[in-house]
Amino acid sequence: MTGRDETPQPERPRNDSPRAEAGRRRVRARWMAVLNAVLLVGLAFQLNYLSYRHYERWDWTAHDIYTLSDRTKAVLDELERPVEIWILLSEAEPEFGELRNLLGRYRAESDRITLHYVDPDRDPGGYREVAQRFDLGAMIVGEAQRSDVAAVVAAGERHWEITRDDLIQPQFDPLDDDDEIELNVESERAITGALVELTTGRPTRVCVTTGHAEMSLEGGGRSLAGFVREMRRENLELEEISTRGQSEVPEGCDALAIIGPNVAFSEPEAELLRRYVRGGGNLLVAADPVPNPDQTSLVSLGLEGMLRDFGVRLDRSIVLEPNPALLPEGSGNPFGPYFVVGWGEHPMTEHFRGLGVPLVVVEARSVRPIEGRGGTVLVTTSEQSFAETDLRSLQDGTGGLEADADDVPGPVPLAVATRVEPLGEARDEGEEAETEGSGGRVVVVGDASLFASDFLSQPTVLNREFASAAMGWLTEREALIAIESRTIDSQPVRMTQEDVDNLFWRVVVLIPLAFVFLGFAVWWNRRG
Repeated sequence: MTGRDETPQPERPRNDSPRAEAGRRRVRARWMAVLNAVLLVGLAFQLNYLSYRHYERWDWTAHDIYTLSDRTKAVLDELERPVEIWILLSEAEPEFGELRNLLGRYRAESDRITLHYVDPDRDPGGYREVAQRFDLGAMIVGEAQRSDVAAVVAAGERHWEITRDDLIQPQFDPLDDDDEIELNVESERAITGALVELTTGRPTRVCVTTGHAEMSLEGGGRSLAGFVREMRRENLELEEISTRGQSEVPEGCDALAIIGPNVAFSEPEAELLRRYVRGGGNLLVAADPVPNPDQTSLVSLGLEGMLRDFGVRLDRSIVLEPNPALLPEGSGNPFGPYFVVGWGEHPMTEHFRGLGVPLVVVEARSVRPIEGRGGTVLVTTSEQSFAETDLRSLQDGTGGLEADADDVPGPVPLAVATRVEPLGEARDEGEEAETEGSGGRVVVVGDASLFASDFLSQPTVLNREFASAAMGWLTEREALIAIESRTIDSQPVRMTQEDVDNLFWRVVVLIPLAFVFLGFAVWWNRRG
């Protein structure tokens, strides 16, 4: 009998039961989770690597406040040695946030930049160490010593100091009822200017003449020690030179300063100065009204003819300011000292107009531009003032406090700035002024004491700022860096108690309750 084996075989367990399928799905899910995690980590690593190799940031502020200019980027690309920047601001100061963000851009553009943040409040010991290292001038603030230096840029043995006013200058409009404050952001200009000064060429040097009873850079009765100290903080080097018996001004003088001479310059010296300026040199003449022994006229300085060639008239006069509102309290002396608040339209004085802060003049003579020669008046007295040209009348008491026909009527110019045509390119009277960059620059001031008086260190007057602006224009520092300042509108937030209460209920109460309700709704939906 043929047949099949009818012996029943044992049943094999089936692997496709619902429980087994669920187990397989759990295993696959775990492996997928592990794989996704590995891929996510790999993707994050690749993104970080690409961001490191191709660093980029975006500035979405309305005024591009954190976008570096092309000039700054070019300076950073050309850095050949390490540069350290020390920030000496407290984190609580309003300038700190803007400055830190801006410096982050510098650091991102060049790995040669090293940043150090020293908070005077949190780390007074570190602050004192930095102040001693760079010999920062300090002032007493509360119980601590503080300097108005907000940053120091150092490269090798040289360093550059940046003050708070160099970073951000608040500008208030007292006639504007708005609560807006305009901030003039100068940080990039100041920092990049420091990099240029430190890493390109030699330090800026101003040569000061001697041999004509001028004010001295050293101590003494007519000392420029305060001016030297302030200019050192502006990173200027001052050096005394003699023009007697010299055929030319020493090479390396970015500007030449004649401050307070009492003895006349010889004709060869005046010719030397004339060639220097026409050859592109820059000259400051600050001349006090120095009377002759008989007190009837002023001493001739031997510079009047040269200055006339440059389009500036240095008068032999004494300026009187009878306006009592411009005289110091209790003074009443119209010969000085007195306040000056009239500013001309020039790059040197554009920041002073509208401030309402005066310049203090100790004793002055009038300085006028010759019409049609391109000179610009920098400072003027009030309309009530005048410049007395007849000193004999002052000596014998016949002169009053009103101008006569021979006097210079107010407002009297006290300082003039001009550009001079190059050597060999004479200019006829009435011809237009030379274009920027031709010839030299000249500033003539009718009060040398402005550079040496005690007012130079007082923050309530503009003597230091004016002296600094004059030296900056003469040494052509603005030509080193062409970066525009940026203005932003700062709108302070003012909250009443009602606003605070509303904010409390919305942030502390309503928003958490909303999240609780949303969570309950999700739970209820999933449960259903």
